[in-house]
Amino acid sequence: MNPGTLFARHVLFPLQCRREHNHIPSYLRDLERSQWLEPAELAELQVRRLRELLTHAGMQSIYWRRVFAEAGFDPAGVRDVTDLRRLPTLDKRGLQSHHEEMRAPGHAGRLIPDKTGGSTGEPVRFDLDERRFYYRRAVEIRHDRWTGWDVGDKAAYFWGHRRDVARPASRLTRLRLKVMDRRIVLDTSSITADAMERFRRRLLEHDPAIYVGYANALYLYARFLQKRGGDYQRPRSIVSSAEFLAPERREVIESVFGCRVYDRYGSRETGLVASECGRGDAMHVAGESVLVEILRPDGAAASPGERGRVVVTDLMNHGMPLIRYEIRDMAEAVAVTCACGRGLPRLRMAGGRVTDFLLARDGRIVSGASLTIFLAANAPGVAQAQLVQRTRDEVRIRVVPGEGYGPQTREWLLRELPRYFGEEMSFGVDEVAEIPLAASGKHRFSVCELDPTELF
Repeated sequence: MNPGTLFARHVLFPLQCRREHNHIPSYLRDLERSQWLEPAELAELQVRRLRELLTHAGMQSIYWRRVFAEAGFDPAGVRDVTDLRRLPTLDKRGLQSHHEEMRAPGHAGRLIPDKTGGSTGEPVRFDLDERRFYYRRAVEIRHDRWTGWDVGDKAAYFWGHRRDVARPASRLTRLRLKVMDRRIVLDTSSITADAMERFRRRLLEHDPAIYVGYANALYLYARFLQKRGGDYQRPRSIVSSAEFLAPERREVIESVFGCRVYDRYGSRETGLVASECGRGDAMHVAGESVLVEILRPDGAAASPGERGRVVVTDLMNHGMPLIRYEIRDMAEAVAVTCACGRGLPRLRMAGGRVTDFLLARDGRIVSGASLTIFLAANAPGVAQAQLVQRTRDEVRIRVVPGEGYGPQTREWLLRELPRYFGEEMSFGVDEVAEIPLAASGKHRFSVCELDPTELF
């Protein structure tokens, strides 16, 4: 193994955890053991953590105390995960409206604020307590290891969340990222064929073990290489995330790079929910930290193999409990045990978040997924948004006005959009009462009727 990888994994990483006073190594050891629990044993763990969460929420959160009282629900009486069905589900609008009341003072550690526009274009703010913040990282590392990727391995990111790819201000942080994370990033928020060509050359020099990216960004780069021809770097494995990975696009990516794609599913609000292990055709749910329900339209539990909507309870975030949270994805539970032998629950996605690339007149390709956070989460007074492009000359943004919406919102949007598309494009803002669901059951954040690969 490369000395730099060993040094990062066995020296720098433990030192960083100690410096931050986090318990990631301990969490990770527990997760490596618990993934092999029998389903009945894991169910016992989930019930115990669920009861702890609900009891804390009932005592510390104004919102949940009110919800429990209205439902006649006693957290102390929870004996099975099915008891949770006596509570209503929580949607993004509810989280938007009751964010402050949901917080639960008395949790361990400080609250860490975060936000997302979601692939549905609905801006949401939420908080994590410190334990949950670090537990998320441990869950991610556990699932990373299934792909053959571990702490210290080189990685390439096809990502576009501006906050995630921004250059850190601290010299110490930049040094840590260079030595330990060892990643390079293609910012897919606004890219060109020239940018992908430059990144191709960087990949040959960096030689990462793994690619991580939006499903559509990985597909776009694979198609670029197909059309361009010539030499390019091939990783050990690829992690697809943040968008629905269509089977035909998975086939193209795996064919071009000659390695397996590990699809991953989650949300910024709940963290990693499920991911593939490489041994089956379904994902393993991170059952130690999240409880997933698949529901029929009438709210009843769907049977294994039956398509339904995904509802997630975060078992670990006591700082701001998310209980029966509607992500608006569709999936089906898988009852058959995986060949890998893990006892974690399994699910198979049945369509989900889909975001299209948009095309600028100057040749840039703009990722709809990348704009989600920046536009939807930061535009003042926007309850929901959707970008629509039907011609190369114009992009329109549909907006469902929320509290605080006004002329300043339109001005903000029309000022920010050219940063991604250039000044030559025309832009328009359309105020609408609602944005209809797509066939997948999700609100698409962006809709483009053009083919981005025509630019290659």
